[in-house]
Amino acid sequence: MPLRSVPDPAEEQRPNRSFPELVAAIYEDPRVGHETRELLLAVAYAVDLAKREDGVSPLRVARRKLGVERGRKARYDRLMAADAPRYEPPESARNLQFDRPFCEAPRLRPYRPRQAVPYVPAPPDPDAPVPIRPYTLPPELAALKEEAMANYKPPRDWRTEDGVCGAASHHRVLEKDPRTGWVTAHWFCKRHKDHADRVTEQVRAQNEQAPEPIPNSGGLLPCYFNADWERVYKHYRPRWEPPSYGLCADDWPAADDAVRPTKHSRMRIIVGSGLGDE
Repeated sequence: MPLRSVPDPAEEQRPNRSFPELVAAIYEDPRVGHETRELLLAVAYAVDLAKREDGVSPLRVARRKLGVERGRKARYDRLMAADAPRYEPPESARNLQFDRPFCEAPRLRPYRPRQAVPYVPAPPDPDAPVPIRPYTLPPELAALKEEAMANYKPPRDWRTEDGVCGAASHHRVLEKDPRTGWVTAHWFCKRHKDHADRVTEQVRAQNEQAPEPIPNSGGLLPCYFNADWERVYKHYRPRWEPPSYGLCADDWPAADDAVRPTKHSRMRIIVGSGLGDE
């Protein structure tokens, strides 16, 4: 795919802050993780500081600077795909095969742990050598043991205190928030299948009317740079579809009552897409 060089932007395209101020804004943005920060800084370097090359997009320069990972695959490809705006459901909402949450059905009686098999010491061996004297802990270790036993507290009986079943889960029910479209998972064990069916019927109408989920991942590159990001994201995530809320994370509605993040002035228009390999 041919790439065009990026011409020097007009003065009206430049933000009111310098490159160091842009770097400071990237570091102060609480939404930016360490790998996304590397991607943003690499693109900022390629756009503003790197030596201009004819016919080479700044995104391709950023791809070179980020290097390769195992298997000689460019890190840029993975980081760019990870920045595609999308909704990522919580881990508990996935159809997990292992480490599923415990059953949250109501508990009817206090939880009683299974009684362990009492320990029966082995009979003494008559042929075993007789020790000269019984072993005793040194005074400092004996004091630590006594202190540890005095401060020991049994684990919290969360099943009884929280009033939940707590057994291994088998049935999953997804509930969609009517305001944000985000998913909450409810898990139930095999004994509480009737409870899972009842909850499924309770949330059916709510789930059908829930809106498209607000994105909660990606969308940070459009906050700082202007480019044809939809084309770029589709190249690195072929099955990705743009959300109806827009590509820029600054434009997404707030999922809670917190203050919406401050919009960042775009640094520069990137004409080339930077797609393809070197």
